[in-house]
Amino acid sequence: MRSNSRQWWKRAVVGCSLLAGLAFSSSAFAASVPDAWITTKIKLALMTTEGISSNDVNVDTIDGRVTLHGTVGSEQEKASAEKVARDVAGVRELRDMLAVVAPAKQDVVEAADAKIEEQVTLALKADKDLADSSIRVASVNHGVVVLTGTTPSLSDHLAAVEDTRAVRGVRQVASEIKSPDTLSDAEIWRSSEPSANTAVASATGAMSDMWITTAAKVSLITNSETPGTEINVDTRKGVVTLFGMVPTEASKRASEAAVAKVSGVQQVRNELQVVAAAAQKAVKADDADIKNRITKRVDDAQMDNAEITIEVKDGVARLTGNVQRQTDRLQTLTIVRSTAGVRSVVDEIQLKG
Repeated sequence: MRSNSRQWWKRAVVGCSLLAGLAFSSSAFAASVPDAWITTKIKLALMTTEGISSNDVNVDTIDGRVTLHGTVGSEQEKASAEKVARDVAGVRELRDMLAVVAPAKQDVVEAADAKIEEQVTLALKADKDLADSSIRVASVNHGVVVLTGTTPSLSDHLAAVEDTRAVRGVRQVASEIKSPDTLSDAEIWRSSEPSANTAVASATGAMSDMWITTAAKVSLITNSETPGTEINVDTRKGVVTLFGMVPTEASKRASEAAVAKVSGVQQVRNELQVVAAAAQKAVKADDADIKNRITKRVDDAQMDNAEITIEVKDGVARLTGNVQRQTDRLQTLTIVRSTAGVRSVVDEIQLKG
């Protein structure tokens, strides 16, 4: 019996190592990875790393800058979460907003492994987004669940792990699920309402969490009342959490109002911190200078087959043209909104057919 236990743990560790290996890619690759991919890989790593037990960690990435937000049970867990995030390819900077909150004392009732397996299986079957996936519980040992099978997308892989971690009694997840290691445009951003032919739309036609996150970010980036590239967004089951820092209460309220209008949003948890911007001399930026800075930054991004026209008037940047991928579109909007002097963005970029 003890020997079988050792073999099981070896298998679980190997599963975690394989997943980690996917995340720890070369620095050459890191320069071009999309923000949504970075966020997804960090979430997967956090959910499957031994010693990180919290399910209350939000993750968001803006131009390679990752923010962690939420609560963990100890300083050691916080350090582990930070290391996991830093090690994912493409991360240029990390802001750790995690708070250490000791778990409330309570009577611990250890769920039977057979019961956990039953509940996890039911949770996976109940998730309509996983209808095209083939996932099963390979084993459960003292609350540590090993998942195996296949999913057609990386976002479905994450959904399966999140569903499993949410089951009462689950202490750890080791994933042996096989899935693509890239995100398709369809996973990141919808160009029309979900339909039965859309691979990542659920059977009910509900918006996916990743779609909601992207739409919320675009709404914030193109809103002149919100510092769009300073606001982090994370979505779980239609509940959007806003975190980060804004300069005024008015911008905090405006951010919540903008996101609440996004299709598919069930609830907005506004956890933005109001931190007054440091007093500084206001300098009116010249539109021509702003345009030159934007043009240089977009050119430096080296997006394949992108044809973007930039116009700037009174600090408002209007973008027209075409891009190859939705990730390029979101990257362009992020670059432009974060350029000094830009007050708001008008997005008229189209996706090449």
